[in-house]
Amino acid sequence: MQKDHSLAPLPASQAARFRLWLLVVPLVLLAAAGCEAGRFTAESGWSGAVVAGDVVYIGSRQAQLLALDRQQGTLLWSFPGAGEENLVGIYGSPAVTDDLVYVGAYGEELGRLYAIDPVGRAKVWEYPTGDHIVGSPVVAGETVLVGSSDGVLYALDATTGVEQWRFKTGNKIWSTPVVHDGTVYLGSLDHNVYAISLDEGVEQWRFTTGGAVASTPLVEGGRVYIGSFDRHFYALDAISGAEAWVQPFRADNWFWTTAVSDGGNIYVGSLDGNLYAISAQSGQSAWPQPFSTGQPIVSAPALVPDGVVVASDSGDIFLVRARDGQQIRPYSVKDHIRAPITAEDSVIYFSAMDHSVRAADLEGGFWKELWCHDTRQDRQQCE
Repeated sequence: MQKDHSLAPLPASQAARFRLWLLVVPLVLLAAAGCEAGRFTAESGWSGAVVAGDVVYIGSRQAQLLALDRQQGTLLWSFPGAGEENLVGIYGSPAVTDDLVYVGAYGEELGRLYAIDPVGRAKVWEYPTGDHIVGSPVVAGETVLVGSSDGVLYALDATTGVEQWRFKTGNKIWSTPVVHDGTVYLGSLDHNVYAISLDEGVEQWRFTTGGAVASTPLVEGGRVYIGSFDRHFYALDAISGAEAWVQPFRADNWFWTTAVSDGGNIYVGSLDGNLYAISAQSGQSAWPQPFSTGQPIVSAPALVPDGVVVASDSGDIFLVRARDGQQIRPYSVKDHIRAPITAEDSVIYFSAMDHSVRAADLEGGFWKELWCHDTRQDRQQCE
């Protein structure tokens, strides 16, 4: 179905209900798990995909880490396996190295970070955090970092899982840390963006926004770009934390998702349903008007050779020209898309709330679905 570029803005009442839903999801999930006395496995989460060689790693709504064949979408292996502990939900994307795959999860009690051997397909170690894990783990050298809803950023030895240090914020961490030049950057629901030394876990600076910060920073060109629930998108000096723009960029609703950059412009979605293109240098809009999807944007966009790919919560996916924000081609998967989109050249990988994981080739601006894996029945055919 063809979509009009100039869709009506998202109604304020609908956006407010959606914001409330996003915040209560973890609480509902935890309550449901408790009611089942440890036997509950929620079909929850919106993990992003990571492509490593011929394998696509992604968390399913059945709370399993899946290893799928990149070309066919067939299941190679999964964790936990039969008879192993149940997980409640996987929201963050896996982190992959040559030796291990790391995934953070809601556990039957609290959060746990797992290190999995992809060859032996077995758990190497696990580390319990003080609350559930929503963001993704990140590996930097010999250290793996993960934030937790207990407000703590944990730095662990990537091989053994032994804690190296921890950094305490004032509220939950749903943001994924980003490491650049020996500094860790992340946001917290305490309204702050933090810069922390990778070696010792010591705070270097913090920047206070007017709202909770759940999105993941984008670090590029000596700046940290990040959005807040105060409806503002900020550019901060990576060394000092000082604002780099005359004023932050303002949207009509929360910034939840992570931004991407082509080196000149920053592309970021908002719960107001708009995809914005912002000049990295000035902080001004780079398009005559934002691209409206008509529904909240929770999924992080991705760059492909022909433009920017963005998904709305309704399940519509749009390929948009980067230079002017004009629509090239729409597509729909008939269910909510909240997971980030991963792009490798012209091929995108993503999951939807209908339990599907999909790969599609957008070369030349055309949509060609390569495969669709139904995670409920382990089959390469989706309804």
